[in-house]
Amino acid sequence: MSMLCVFQYIILLVVLYKILDWLIRRFYIGKYNERYILVTGCDTGFGNLAAKRLDKLGCHVFAGCYTEAGGKELTSLCSNKLQVISLDISNPESVRKASDTVKSKLPEGKGLWGILNNAGILGACGPPESLIVDDYKACCSVNLYGTIDVTVTFLPLVKLARGRVVNTASIAGRIGYPAFIPYCVSKFGVEAFTDGLRRSMRPFEVKVMLIEPGGFNTHMDSVKNTAINVDKSWNRASQETKEEYGDIYYKYFVKDRLEEWINQPSSRVDRVVDAYQHALLGVYPRGRYVVGFDAKFVWLPLQWMPEWLGDWMFTKLFPNEPLPAAVINNKVKDE
Repeated sequence: MSMLCVFQYIILLVVLYKILDWLIRRFYIGKYNERYILVTGCDTGFGNLAAKRLDKLGCHVFAGCYTEAGGKELTSLCSNKLQVISLDISNPESVRKASDTVKSKLPEGKGLWGILNNAGILGACGPPESLIVDDYKACCSVNLYGTIDVTVTFLPLVKLARGRVVNTASIAGRIGYPAFIPYCVSKFGVEAFTDGLRRSMRPFEVKVMLIEPGGFNTHMDSVKNTAINVDKSWNRASQETKEEYGDIYYKYFVKDRLEEWINQPSSRVDRVVDAYQHALLGVYPRGRYVVGFDAKFVWLPLQWMPEWLGDWMFTKLFPNEPLPAAVINNKVKDE
């Protein structure tokens, strides 16, 4: 058999696989009115839209909200099947109270079909030397430890229903992003936790899925609020660090890079909600959902590259980023 024939067979098998994969993902479990689902971070963004979508489908939604305003908005727009619960996932006592509330509202003998861990924060940003351990702890307390706490607390109810756990990581959980290292650390942790949990839950017939969105404009943190945090970390940095990076680098980061990160170009947040819906209600859910053009065709390929090539490509994505002042000064001296 010639190499050309082998190549053709491989192409045919790939095409057939893609067609089969597309077909089996079309099926949904149905009986939505029998599904009880907990969603965290429902005040705004993906969680808010997911709660509304699930409610519209007929599911019983426990919508975890951090703010009273977020809960009121959902209550006014959704059916009486959606029940708002006060939930701060970084506070273990709040998680326990939410668990007691959910247990009291579930029908006797009924489990929880799904947990959708969506709540998250961007956290502190800045050059590594301007960040302290507490910045990492604060970000992880919500994005990582909060996700773990909610999952472990509600897991017995999910096992009772042989249901599903859906965790939200990020494409930043695959590739570290300069100046947003605490956020990336927390999302790398979510990836590891979800991988281990998925394999641990197989004997219990509980499915565990991971959602990895790219850049979407959800206003996770407003530019103003995040800029305040950046200023805070910069102001407490040592004079040596400030001189090493310089005002030009710092001002570029605050004005251009920060707005670019938060005000992402894609407003198609419905694509992430579609992934949530399929992970929770699809007959054959995927283990991972990489969502967004940039996630699939920029960041994921970058992660697959050898480190030296990926790092070089990364610099080409931001051609206008200034060098730290110390690097420029050293170059001048060398010349």
